[in-house]
Amino acid sequence: MKNKEQTITSKDNPLFKKLRLLLSAKGIKEHKLFFLMGDKLIKEFTKSKNKSFKVHLVVCSDKYTAKFPFNTITLNQELFNELDVLGTHYPLFVLEADDFPVLDLKRKPEGIEVVLPIGDPRNLGALARSAVGFGINKIILTQEACHPFLPHSVKASAGAVLKAEFFTAGLPTHKLSITGENFALELEGADIATQKWPKDFRLWLGEEGPGLRLEAEQLQKMKFVNIPTHSIESLNASVSAAISFWEIKKHRQ
Repeated sequence: MKNKEQTITSKDNPLFKKLRLLLSAKGIKEHKLFFLMGDKLIKEFTKSKNKSFKVHLVVCSDKYTAKFPFNTITLNQELFNELDVLGTHYPLFVLEADDFPVLDLKRKPEGIEVVLPIGDPRNLGALARSAVGFGINKIILTQEACHPFLPHSVKASAGAVLKAEFFTAGLPTHKLSITGENFALELEGADIATQKWPKDFRLWLGEEGPGLRLEAEQLQKMKFVNIPTHSIESLNASVSAAISFWEIKKHRQ
């Protein structure tokens, strides 16, 4: 079947309006589509033959002449720039994505599971990159978390969000069950370097500032570990996560 090509020059075009919605978590969830942006990430994606995601559409500016073997729309430069929020100046791939499955935290963890209420797309992307890099692919997003397929999250992850296994908890952090072995970072916790990690557990990582905001009953069931620092109280979420993942991997070797 021949791939379709279409040219759009108006902001009032229904397809352009739909594409603009994909810059928000609401639009991604509603249409089950998201942008993959950047020359390097797109070339890596096409070479990898990733079967988890299908190319729905390619969006080009009218100044780009190369062809892709997918349905393509061409936008005038003004409209293209409105979608190209990362300033890549390269065609944008629109990928299809299903909703994340809901994972009930009342059941015990299986393997290593990371629970994230991270609302900053860049932090979430960087954290996902570290998790995948250390072989921890199971990521549970709480209701406070941003969508990992937002453009800035995908970029910060260097494409790692396409390799992670995401779930949604379906609830805000303070309403989630604490079942089985659960750990979180805390200034008064035990030194993370001395922690003996069980086979199956959940690691909860909050954002710098808000933290996890757990209820009293949750706090009683949580075990706390600490990353010792000098001259500062804490590290940001993505750095803390990377150190935690390294310590976990080191003790499991």
